[in-house]
Amino acid sequence: MDGSGLCTMNAELKTELSVPARDSSLATILEPGSATPLAPAAASYGDTASSAWWAHIQALDHYDPNYPYDPRHIYGPDWTDDDAYGKDGVTFMAAPYHRTSINGCFDEAQRLLGFNRVFSDRCLKLPDLGVPRTNRYARSGQVMPDVFIQKQPRPDDNRHEVAYDPDNPILFVLEVLSESTFHHDLGPKVEIYRAMGVREYFLYDPEHLHRREGKPRLWGLRLSTDGEYKDIELFRMADGLPVYRSEVLGTFRMLDEGGDIHTFQTWDATRGVWLDPTRARDLDADEAKQEAVQEAVQDTTLTTSQTNFLSQLKLRATQGELASHVPDTLASAWQRAQWVPDAADVLNVLVGSSDWSTLMPPEDT
Repeated sequence: MDGSGLCTMNAELKTELSVPARDSSLATILEPGSATPLAPAAASYGDTASSAWWAHIQALDHYDPNYPYDPRHIYGPDWTDDDAYGKDGVTFMAAPYHRTSINGCFDEAQRLLGFNRVFSDRCLKLPDLGVPRTNRYARSGQVMPDVFIQKQPRPDDNRHEVAYDPDNPILFVLEVLSESTFHHDLGPKVEIYRAMGVREYFLYDPEHLHRREGKPRLWGLRLSTDGEYKDIELFRMADGLPVYRSEVLGTFRMLDEGGDIHTFQTWDATRGVWLDPTRARDLDADEAKQEAVQEAVQDTTLTTSQTNFLSQLKLRATQGELASHVPDTLASAWQRAQWVPDAADVLNVLVGSSDWSTLMPPEDT
């Protein structure tokens, strides 16, 4: 089916298709009224896909004769809007909202899981997964998830290109939809991630390129036991935002803070708050400050009580009712143990009904 036929078909459909059929590889899954798929467009710098365009491509320092360049995308000296390209040093062109959404998920996932399981801007080199080569990622032999989480750490692996390892499965992927590539996220990537065995695939549509206004911009798919993706049920709504429960990250949401700032947050059930790296640092700092204040108050209370008790014991020592070394012995022991006896025990010693040794810290008795 050509692109115009697909658009016509989508316009007639009344229900959303969230998962493509196995053989629909390059089909763009759209809702009625959503953005239209990218039509074959002029190549870089306004040229057509001609010998002039190919001359531009072949003159690039990062030109790869084995890569299936697509004239619908831009390939500059060090940038591209082709999300399958994945060359080291070539930046993917994206709007600010796209980058903040990715960074938010990446940073929060690293806060929870550490640095060696969470990755972004890595080009995964793919083996033959049995996906038809009409799929752009199968054809190029690589894919670049916006964020992905693996089951086992990859310590000291700082390479841009990494081999997909089926023995270290990818448990979680987040793709943030952008204008030039959202149709790939909804079609070919679903197929390639399914073949890779990616357990959870979440999509975030901050600009409503695919999802209508009023519909949740965050949704997800989970691989079932029969190897098919099923919609992940909405866990709940919080502050008007959809909340999902991931097997990897727990309960989470994406917070739109305005001004192209999108913050990925996870729920801390122990504290009863939504956290992201900034809020977690602020909360940790506040708790540390409160603990320091409490310790200072406690130290002041101990010091005051020790001083009062020792002054009374020194008076008894000067009167000959206690050995002269007793106040200093007790002061040293109390300071070392950061401890003070009960007032009733001190009174018993002062009136002579108990021996002074009963005022020693428990570990010293």
